[in-house]
Amino acid sequence: MKKSRDSNMELLRLVAMLLIMVVHANFRALPKPDADMIAANPSSAFLQFMTEGFTIFGVNVFVMLSGWYGIRPRLSRFCELLFQLLFFGVLCLGVEYVVSGQLPSKALLTVLLLDPGAYWFVKVYMALYLFAPVLNAFVEHASRRQFEQVLMGVFAFMFLFGWVTEATTWIGAGYSLPWFLCLYLLARYMRVHQPWFTKFPRSIDLGIYLGVVAFLTVAVFILRHYNVGGVLYFYCCPFVVLGAMYLLLFFSKLTVKSRVVNWLAISALAIYLTHSSSFIGKYYDGAISQWFYGESRPVFIAYASLLIVGVFFGSILIDKVRLWMWHPLQKMFDKREKS
Repeated sequence: MKKSRDSNMELLRLVAMLLIMVVHANFRALPKPDADMIAANPSSAFLQFMTEGFTIFGVNVFVMLSGWYGIRPRLSRFCELLFQLLFFGVLCLGVEYVVSGQLPSKALLTVLLLDPGAYWFVKVYMALYLFAPVLNAFVEHASRRQFEQVLMGVFAFMFLFGWVTEATTWIGAGYSLPWFLCLYLLARYMRVHQPWFTKFPRSIDLGIYLGVVAFLTVAVFILRHYNVGGVLYFYCCPFVVLGAMYLLLFFSKLTVKSRVVNWLAISALAIYLTHSSSFIGKYYDGAISQWFYGESRPVFIAYASLLIVGVFFGSILIDKVRLWMWHPLQKMFDKREKS
């Protein structure tokens, strides 16, 4: 019997992807305000920092969701992921060809994920997927004390060498496999051992999340007057981890049962694969930038919101075509696994 999905956490999966879209619209499509920009338009800069403060947790939450449930690698699931990547790679390449009339350089390398700039998140997540059996074995066999010692050690290392001092390049502000491994283990620890800090009422969880948002917003707004403070937006920043933890814990305590949410969340990754495509992501960023500099703030927010919602649901609907195409192959894998 197939286990039903927890709609509350599937809703969080969708929320995490929405947060990622907004992060990209905020500080990927637009420049991070510096001292001169703040002096020229402080209210606009503050709005950008507040937006980033609410949304910077998306990647950490998405990875922690995998750790919350634990990845159970299967050949069919990994092949489906590869098929999804190929499907959207070819689709986005086709859109770029129609729009520009020519194939981009390194088109084949990009579709095959061999270009360094193509889908960093997907490549790191694929590595996490392959490492999952090792992580799961540790979780199952380590004592609680051992688990806690490892977590404290690795997070202390990450915070010291990846955030406080940036003394390593391979942590990469959290854009890296070692960081994803840490997040996976943290979420597994929270789910399996349920320590005291996971047992607050959900109102407290939400309050901690909002408190972190407020802190990041005000702190970065002040620090950017001196053109510093960007480290507070690192994925390996302890405040970003704290916010992601309590956003996840808040959703874990909600009661939601929805087939629609579950149906939508199956295709959550497709949202990333469209708006962050090396081929067409520039059009997403370009539209955001054009509206930001060419329209009033209310009009910009309205246009940007419509674009984000349109890409969000459009990507999911396109992925349903991909799922229909994959279905015969999935049946083949199912027969093989049963035999």
